[in-house]
Amino acid sequence: MQKIVFILILFYSTSIFAQEVDKMLTLDDAINYATEHSPTLNIEIIKLNEASISVKESQLQYIPNIYLTSDVRRNLVIPATPVPANVFDPSAQEGELMYLKFNTKWNSSAGVNLNYDLFNPEKLNSVAEQRHQLKIQEFDALISEEELREKVALAYAECVIANEQQLLLKGDTAYYASLLSNANTLYLKEQISLSQKNDAHTAFNNSYVDYLEAEKIVTDRKAELLYLIGMDVTTENIETLILQEDIQTLLQKIKQRLQSDYYNLEEARQQQVVDLAALQIKSASLKFAPTLTLNGYYGTNYYNNELSLFNNNYWRGNSYIGLSIRVPITQSLTTAKEVSRLRLRKLIESENLRDIRNNRNKERLKELTLLRIREENYQLNQQNWEMSQQNSLAIQMQFDKGYIQQSDLLNEQQKIKQTRHQFLLSAYDLFKSIITKK
Repeated sequence: MQKIVFILILFYSTSIFAQEVDKMLTLDDAINYATEHSPTLNIEIIKLNEASISVKESQLQYIPNIYLTSDVRRNLVIPATPVPANVFDPSAQEGELMYLKFNTKWNSSAGVNLNYDLFNPEKLNSVAEQRHQLKIQEFDALISEEELREKVALAYAECVIANEQQLLLKGDTAYYASLLSNANTLYLKEQISLSQKNDAHTAFNNSYVDYLEAEKIVTDRKAELLYLIGMDVTTENIETLILQEDIQTLLQKIKQRLQSDYYNLEEARQQQVVDLAALQIKSASLKFAPTLTLNGYYGTNYYNNELSLFNNNYWRGNSYIGLSIRVPITQSLTTAKEVSRLRLRKLIESENLRDIRNNRNKERLKELTLLRIREENYQLNQQNWEMSQQNSLAIQMQFDKGYIQQSDLLNEQQKIKQTRHQFLLSAYDLFKSIITKK
């Protein structure tokens, strides 16, 4: 008996405490917070910035490559080269050789180098490919944001339904507690049997167990919502998280929200993937072409048997500018295989695009039909719930007047709980259909 009184006091005190808490969270607040703090979405934004930098990085490859070079070398052994002796000594015999050293013990060089590809087939479409990658990443970010919005909205709806269920089960437990208290009194007066008293006690225990389970579900749903929006999942945040909308208010708000076409984003992204595959085929085909490069050098060289780098007398100027061409021969064999492989990849991506389009049409037909059914199911279950509430008052009045037995009352209450459960379940199904409707 003391436990029943304690539970009743606890229920009333927690309801008063909940009214005093003014920290309310709306669906819009949850979605806005998630778009700013969700780690998943932040990662996609970082990837988008990374792809943007890659585009700028690829653009820089078209500027000339200018760099400085310098080196100092100590020749431990200076190689000698044989030359005809009569070039330097007219008296030398024909065919006589002499050996000359064409280097010094120390030599160094310093200068500015230039390297610029006038035509490089491997670089020709690199910027365009990176721009396609950037566009794909933009679609990935948009898709991730839409998925996050859906998940947050559904998690918010689950919290609202779980809160409603917990509140109703709290009322049930208080009701069964008062019914058990009345049964104990009647049993002491020998007006009901022990079996009837125990039935009342069993009903109270079952109701209290259901309430504890509902309390756990509320905690789990709130934790999931906090996790999705990027807020710290702590006991304090779970306890202070109060949702503003009820089922009816939230249902009206979600119906008024514009639904994004998730599959349009998927289709647009896949189209970029197909275009990128076609561009990669074009780029690979250009590898059959030669590479034309402009090379240049402006600098000076140092030669002396002693290391004296700051003596200008030992430095000699050296500069050149030239063109070089590289024509692939055996590389063309691997290029041909690469082109064939990329063509197959493009066919795969094209089929994926066709599959996305077909799947979108199929899913739309299925979801529209399911939405109509769930809307009708929700309306019917709502009517049943409203009628069951009316029945509850009538049954209680009949019990109070002694027209029905306690067992009949308990049976009717179980039917009412089942009707309420069906109503909450249909509300969740309707929320899910509206939120995920493409």
